[in-house]
Amino acid sequence: MGKLLFWVDKWLEGNTIQELAPNLFKAIPKRIIKHRTMSQALLNRGWIVDIKGALTVQVLSEYLLLWDLVHNWHLQQEAADQHLKNGSYSTKSAYNAFFVGTIHFAPWKRVWRSWATPKCNLFMWLVLKNRVWTVDRLAKRGLPHLAACPLCDQEAELIQHLLVSCVFAKQVWFLILHGLGLSVLPQP
Repeated sequence: MGKLLFWVDKWLEGNTIQELAPNLFKAIPKRIIKHRTMSQALLNRGWIVDIKGALTVQVLSEYLLLWDLVHNWHLQQEAADQHLKNGSYSTKSAYNAFFVGTIHFAPWKRVWRSWATPKCNLFMWLVLKNRVWTVDRLAKRGLPHLAACPLCDQEAELIQHLLVSCVFAKQVWFLILHGLGLSVLPQP
């Protein structure tokens, strides 16, 4: 709830407390009015200790009205407001709130900001997300597919097999590593 003020902001059915309970509002010291935030006021009903001065019949009736309104008001806005860093709304805060709960994939910069061609970047992205159209994905959707790897005809065509364990893939990796001066291919 950040900087939303309990006594002066329009948070209660689109009204301020001054509009709903003017006599009760007069019983609150000005220094408290300008500083009491929503979270402070609603935590253990902290707004009640703000009431000072004479308790007339009008003040008591407005107190009971406010009690009912505040008691029925839930802190549902707190989840949305936690994205407001300085208490003010912005397009960025709405955008960030929209993606709450999504999974962030840290290596995206290595894929998309590499020197490789866009076609290679897209393929790498699909590999990392396990979205390459291999036998398992084709079979799941009832599309025609080969039963085994088209390169070696030994195992099912899975992305792990195509890029690492296929004999042709091993040969490609050997040539790449040999060209870099490395002699051993790490075992998965």
